[in-house]
Amino acid sequence: MSGGPFRTLIHRTMSLALLPWLLSPALAQEDHARALFEAATRALGGEKYLALTSLMGRGLYSQFDEREQLQALLPFTIYIIYPDRERVEFGRGKDRFIQVNVGARGWIYDGPSRNLRDQKEEEIARFRTAQRRSLETVMRDLWRRSDVKLRYLGERELWFRQRGVGVELIVPLEGEEVDRIQVYFDPHTHLPVKLAYGDEEERFHLYQDFDGIKLPLRIDRYRGDVQVSRASFEEVQVNVPIDPKLFEKPSSPDKVR
Repeated sequence: MSGGPFRTLIHRTMSLALLPWLLSPALAQEDHARALFEAATRALGGEKYLALTSLMGRGLYSQFDEREQLQALLPFTIYIIYPDRERVEFGRGKDRFIQVNVGARGWIYDGPSRNLRDQKEEEIARFRTAQRRSLETVMRDLWRRSDVKLRYLGERELWFRQRGVGVELIVPLEGEEVDRIQVYFDPHTHLPVKLAYGDEEERFHLYQDFDGIKLPLRIDRYRGDVQVSRASFEEVQVNVPIDPKLFEKPSSPDKVR
């Protein structure tokens, strides 16, 4: 008399019918997010950008205090062999500060103190976190991974005369932990203009073409609303031969190249 089985069948049928409708907004948002990444990849150089093997750059690095006053201004040089070899030098000559990372290993040379040492575990962990959150990793790898979720954030004003269309990447880590990275694209050029994680963000300016690959010549880093650094590139070379010995730890401070 109650019609229990019949009612159950109706409820199941209705649930199945509603399932695509319930899922479609999330799927549509993920499709929209992927379309933004596809457009940005094309704007950055498409297959040439994805096939980038090495990079060498020189410029000036500015560091600011909590009042955004200039604290230090140093020349820098960076050497990268993708996917996991990086060398950054600050200063010149024997007084340089050099940090080298190769996979899960690394070393540091502190020129003023003539100290050459292996990186500590926490230093390597910080580098690997920064590497995971870098624009190159996000654009060339992370967003394509099947275990990374994409959430469309819509369009908003980022700073004066700069709007951005955003996507959040939810990256699984160990256990239940996740890393949330937000990237914003210029709605007209489709180029990435902002990368944010936690209370930190990077802003990308002055894109220039290098052999069909577009790269930013200025990167401003903020913590909260305070600018903490600026890297201004004066020279960039892509897909150039880089001596692998630059990444090898010297036997003594006197052997540093």
